[in-house]
Amino acid sequence: MQTTTIDIPAYVESGNIICPPLTIPHQPEFIMGIYTDQAKIQYLLKVLMKQPNSYVHLKNDNLYERLTVKEHVSFFKKLFNSSETVEALLQLVDLFDFKNMKATQLSNSNRQLLHYLKLYLTPASIIVVEEPLQNMEDFSKQMTVQLFEKLSQKMIILLSNNVEDLFISCHETNRLDAQGLCLLDVVGQDTATNDIITFSPMKIEKIPTKKNDKIILFNPPEIDYIESVEGNVSVYVAGEAYPCTLTLTELEQRLLPLGFFRCHRSYIVNLQKVREIITWTKNSYSLSIHTTTKTTVPLSKNKLTSLKELIGI
Repeated sequence: MQTTTIDIPAYVESGNIICPPLTIPHQPEFIMGIYTDQAKIQYLLKVLMKQPNSYVHLKNDNLYERLTVKEHVSFFKKLFNSSETVEALLQLVDLFDFKNMKATQLSNSNRQLLHYLKLYLTPASIIVVEEPLQNMEDFSKQMTVQLFEKLSQKMIILLSNNVEDLFISCHETNRLDAQGLCLLDVVGQDTATNDIITFSPMKIEKIPTKKNDKIILFNPPEIDYIESVEGNVSVYVAGEAYPCTLTLTELEQRLLPLGFFRCHRSYIVNLQKVREIITWTKNSYSLSIHTTTKTTVPLSKNKLTSLKELIGI
């Protein structure tokens, strides 16, 4: 079987490398996330629009405001010569009850779901989506992730500067910087030996962080969650990130007796702040955290059973 690639040339401006040259393997039935800044996202969108047999969805794409939801679906069906019924397509994105509503009356989440029916219907083999889950409600995010999984034989590339959205929607998440693509979270994966940790009784009162040349000490109950990206650890308190010199494993050993849980190889969460366990697909979960901002963190499939046992559900 011949392997094809998506080749993206470098983008250099005033001697500065905005985006390095990239070669992305074309992998059918694969959802790839690229986490990067807006300048690189806009450049990738411009290049990928010219890629043969590709379909690019921009976050600001418009609907036909005067058409109802049902009329939109009928139009998409004719546009892509689909044999599926309008009713089946409406059920696919849970919009059947809104079929007679005009696009202008839909919530932002439902407008996005209506848009994403085009991704399902297009014959293009490469689907590119800008900020796929931005400003969507949790249920609509779940519907979107499930819809992406149904795009058979297609490669999906999701571009976002929100790494949490990519974790819950992609098979693989990469960070793009001036050096190129780097697979996120390939270091420090959970192993059987990592799961077997013996803790001696200890009393921790402060977790040290550093910001603006100041050492800031937090009481553990103040902490919402802790994240590690490429070895850089951040402690999140009231929606704000504070760099920490301790490793995630060191923090796990200190905080586990105090009601914290290693929910993902890159995340530790304060279980007292967890409000919901969200199921996206049979292999994708996240935790909704009750804090000053609406926040979700990924939950590894192999951690779900341990979490349920720990909190007694």
